[in-house]
Amino acid sequence: MILYATKQTIKDLNIPMIEDLSQLNKIMAQEVIEEQTNDRLLEWGLKSFYFDNRKCVQAVNYASKLTIFLFDIKEEEIAYIANGIAIYLMDIYEKDKNMIKILEKFFEDYPSCAFSKITDRSIIASLNHNQFEFADDGYAFYHYIENGVLKSKEINKKLIGKC
Repeated sequence: MILYATKQTIKDLNIPMIEDLSQLNKIMAQEVIEEQTNDRLLEWGLKSFYFDNRKCVQAVNYASKLTIFLFDIKEEEIAYIANGIAIYLMDIYEKDKNMIKILEKFFEDYPSCAFSKITDRSIIASLNHNQFEFADDGYAFYHYIENGVLKSKEINKKLIGKC
């Protein structure tokens, strides 16, 4: 999986680019990028935003435009963003046994991810549109707080009409 981040997201979350990685990690990341570039199902755009003074990330799949919101992301958790996407995907499709099997196979076949800078203007436009239209620049998420807990699963299910 390739996670293409905006310039501001790279800065906000201190995401290491390939040139900043150790030699071994650099080789692994380059392999992922070489093998998966232009397979839009394996490519995701990332954009950071703030909600309740916490860093959050929006991820949009290049092929489907499926959107996932990840909340309260810490810099030390950057390496786990792909895992967060996977967890939400499994939750979104929990009642669809065929999709769960497909997702499990997908994650087995593509266990690694790499970060790169986003250049796809269509995905950047989708990220911007989602942030302002659905998320109301984060303010819409206040409606999903119940007893002091953000219902992030409900947010991500609502995005694809599963709620």
